[in-house]
Amino acid sequence: MVFFPWFFLAAPLDARIYQWVDDAGTVHYSTTPPPSTSDRELRTLDGRGQERRVRPAPPTEEEREQAARERERLEREADERAREKARQEAEQAALQVRVRQLRQAYASVEEILEQRDRRLAMVANILALSESQEQTLRRERARIAAQIEQEAPGSKNLERYQSELADLERRLEREHAFQGRQRAMIEEIRNTAEADIRDYELYVAPSRH
Repeated sequence: MVFFPWFFLAAPLDARIYQWVDDAGTVHYSTTPPPSTSDRELRTLDGRGQERRVRPAPPTEEEREQAARERERLEREADERAREKARQEAEQAALQVRVRQLRQAYASVEEILEQRDRRLAMVANILALSESQEQTLRRERARIAAQIEQEAPGSKNLERYQSELADLERRLEREHAFQGRQRAMIEEIRNTAEADIRDYELYVAPSRH
């Protein structure tokens, strides 16, 4: 049922006139509010034909659901904006720390390269010693394996040789693991120096010229 404002010229100035259409489509005119208007829009005019008050119809179930979805959408967007702002602020703070560390650690790109080369040389020496130790262990393992083949079954030395061989295998495994860590460190030193040079040239060097 829909309500329309209406007024009569002969109505008193303080009269309120209502025009409304019922569910059957019949038009009604009344100086009193129409019945059962809680779920409908109602417009009221005074005797001069001026609109006095508009009472909107309460939202339908569909309108309430749509409004709830809209609120949820706005809340999600607000959360996303807040997270993005926090992320940007965190990145900016991290960048400031990064620049400060680079300023304190290096006076030039050349110094970054020098420190990289010194660290690489040190790790390379350690790796070379480990590889030399591995070759020694391999030769010892081959010697003991040959002795085991020469021993007769049940020999009193056989058990000792087998124990020594197992110990050598464990030591070789440890050397391999250690060498893997040293090679990974070499790669890390190179990558770190590359990143330091890039950031130094981008953020630090321009302010020092």
